[in-house]
Amino acid sequence: MPIKSVLFSVLVAMMWLPTAQAEDAADASQPSPPPVDATTAEPSPMSERVRAYREQYDQQMQEAEARHEQLQAEMQQRHDEQVASMESMRARQPERPLSERELAMQKYREEQRTFFEKQQQEREALAAKWREARQKYMEARIDTLLKQREERLSFLVKQQEAMRNRAEDKHNYLVENQDEIIEGMLEEQVEIASRHEEMRKQAEEQRKQMVATQAQLMEMSPEERMAFMQEHRDVFTGQAATPQRRPVRRPPAPWMQSPGRPPFPPAGPPR
Repeated sequence: MPIKSVLFSVLVAMMWLPTAQAEDAADASQPSPPPVDATTAEPSPMSERVRAYREQYDQQMQEAEARHEQLQAEMQQRHDEQVASMESMRARQPERPLSERELAMQKYREEQRTFFEKQQQEREALAAKWREARQKYMEARIDTLLKQREERLSFLVKQQEAMRNRAEDKHNYLVENQDEIIEGMLEEQVEIASRHEEMRKQAEEQRKQMVATQAQLMEMSPEERMAFMQEHRDVFTGQAATPQRRPVRRPPAPWMQSPGRPPFPPAGPPR
C-alpha cells in the first residue's frame, strides 16, 4: 500500500481527534441528568453521533496500524531481497588477479599499518616508562619530605626536653634555696633604699648651701655679686657637685643565669 494513503489517514484522524475530545469535555462538564429508566429512555442524537464517531475513529486507528505494520514488513522484505541479490552477484562475479598497482597499494597499506602499530606500541611503552619514573620520583620526594619532617620534629623534641630540664632545675633551685634568695633580695632592697637616702641627704645639704649662698648674694652689691658668681661658677652650674659613688654592679642570682652561658664576671672596686 502506498505511503501517501497511510499518511492521509493518520492526518485525518489527528484532525478529528481534538473535536471529539472537545465534545467529550463538553459532555463531561454538563451536569449529569437524573437517572432514567433504561426501558423507557431513548438515545439522544448527540450520543449516537459520538458513539458512531468513536467506532469510526477506533476502526481508522486499527486500519492505520495494520497499514503501518504492512509497510514495515514490505520495506524489510525489500531490504532482504536487495541484500540477497547483492550477495548472489558478488558470488557469481569471478575473482580476477590483482594488478601490480593494486598489489603495490595493498603492500603499502600493510606497511603503513605495521608502521603505525609499531609507533603506537613505542608511544605506549614510553608513556609507561614515564609513568613509572614519575611514580618513583614522587615516592622518593615523599620519602625525603617525611624524613625532613621527622628530623625537625626530633630536634623540636630534644629542644623542648632541654628547656623542660632547665625549667625543672630552676624550680628545684628555687625550692631548695628560697630562703637565701628571699634574704638576698631583701638585702638588695635595703641597700637600694640606703643609697637613695644617702643621695637625698647630699641633695638636702646642697639645697641648704644654695639657700645660704642666695641670702649672702642678696646682701652684696652688684659688682661683688658678679665677681662672686664668676668665682663660684661651678657651684651655680652644678659641675662642682659632690661626685656620686658609682653603684656596684651585682651579678644576677644563679637561678637567673643560663647554664649555657659563662659565669657573670665579679664586681670590681668602686671608683
